Amino acid sequence: MTPRILDEQDLKAREQDIIDATIVLINKHGVENITMDKVVAAVPYSKGTVYKHFLGKEDLFLAVGNQAITIMADLFSRAAQHQGCPRERLLLLNISYLIYAILHPTLFKTVQCTKSPNVYGKSSEKRLQEQEHLEFKLMGTNISIIEDALKNNQFVLPEQMNIQQICFSTWSASYGTIALLSSEVEQCSGSNGMVVERELFNQNNLILDGLQWAPLTKEKDYKQTLELALKAVFPGELALLKSMGREFNFG
Repeated sequence: MTPRILDEQDLKAREQDIIDATIVLINKHGVENITMDKVVAAVPYSKGTVYKHFLGKEDLFLAVGNQAITIMADLFSRAAQHQGCPRERLLLLNISYLIYAILHPTLFKTVQCTKSPNVYGKSSEKRLQEQEHLEFKLMGTNISIIEDALKNNQFVLPEQMNIQQICFSTWSASYGTIALLSSEVEQCSGSNGMVVERELFNQNNLILDGLQWAPLTKEKDYKQTLELALKAVFPGELALLKSMGREFNFG
């Protein structure tokens, strides 16, 4: 019997099966305990088949990281396209980062591990190029919002900073807040009484008010506009969060 020749769609589906199984293993055992043998045991494919898709576990980890960035890029793009002022869209984008972290906690915790030099050094050129493209898209979404604010004279770039540094300031504040306060990820000690979405909202507004990015919080009710924007842009994600017993509270 002649083996069935898989088309591109079948090959992508098989590769996705392997990635999905790896994410489950990472959630159960931790990224540091994953081996290719464990991955092979978790999928209905031979070791040779798995290695046809991935050079090794590092290449597989990079594929997991690329999936994480793909999900983030979709959420960020939808936030950026919302019909609100640039500052409102940037706030919405950073709250969408929290949505991603809650719905995909394993990816949120793993993605930084997939960016180590060891992973890069043992991954395929194709997957490295894919990550470069995805990260360029992700950064471009943030930059487009800042450029809109500059064009509309709602924000003046400080002399000592460039657009990339502005992106980093809000991104790092968002990542740190989520990593420290989200119960879906891992809460730190001393966080009693803090609600991650409220503090994420506060941290971003502190930065944006400090940069004099108009309208300032004293000039606009961003809580109300953000709640309305979330319902308009992410109704499916909010419904999924609600089914998990999770609803946002910015008050």
